[in-house]
Amino acid sequence: MTILVTRPEQESQALCDALQALGHHAISHPLLTIHPGKELSLLPNYFSSLSDGDFLIAVSQHAVQHAQDYLQLQQKEWKKGVNYIAVGQKSAQYLRSYISDPVHFPTPSDSEHLLALPVLDNVAGKKVLILRGNGGRDLIYQALEELGAEVTYCETYQRQSTTFNGATKAKEWQENNVNTLVITSGEQLSFFTSQFTNTDLDWVLGCRLLVPSERINQLGQQLGYQHIETVGGASNSDLLHYFSEHHNDGTFK
Repeated sequence: MTILVTRPEQESQALCDALQALGHHAISHPLLTIHPGKELSLLPNYFSSLSDGDFLIAVSQHAVQHAQDYLQLQQKEWKKGVNYIAVGQKSAQYLRSYISDPVHFPTPSDSEHLLALPVLDNVAGKKVLILRGNGGRDLIYQALEELGAEVTYCETYQRQSTTFNGATKAKEWQENNVNTLVITSGEQLSFFTSQFTNTDLDWVLGCRLLVPSERINQLGQQLGYQHIETVGGASNSDLLHYFSEHHNDGTFK
């Protein structure tokens, strides 16, 4: 068995190395590259518009890291006195390394569970700044706006998909006994699937697909994947926990 990991380069290689240590053969094939966002220069102004008790939400570790890199370059600091929220535990860890304020995050790590956090019970009349990449879901924005919050996006990073020759890669991966795919976002799953046609697509759809949430599981079903398992989170630690739990039960062989 070989596992194909499609996360961005840094996370992808780290996960592959950890899977190799568990005794699995893993191949890294990042589906996108990460670049600084076009709205980073607006970040200090956004910070100055926030008051004590307002909210800042980071959707990913990339959103945090690119914001931190820009703030450091400008010799500026993170806003104090606001409610910090991260979509996942990894993003929360990144934030905690740069700020002294508490950071709230949901378990499982997704937008739906974030919106259920008690810290958001009294969001009406407050400002919410969301640090994110280009595109993505608008669920958090729309839900908080409906609750009476004044919500603003700041694009701190950009995702750029990396095209590849599906026929060539399908042949290469089959020769390397790939039978398990790790894909951690709906956008990447749709993009990955679109790169294949005919018999190559039949092979892809027959692979075991590991996804972080039921929402992406449902998308996988719509795309035609036949063997989908929900891991419960998109971070490397979530994925490694899942592999560790199933290491000795015959699931991955």
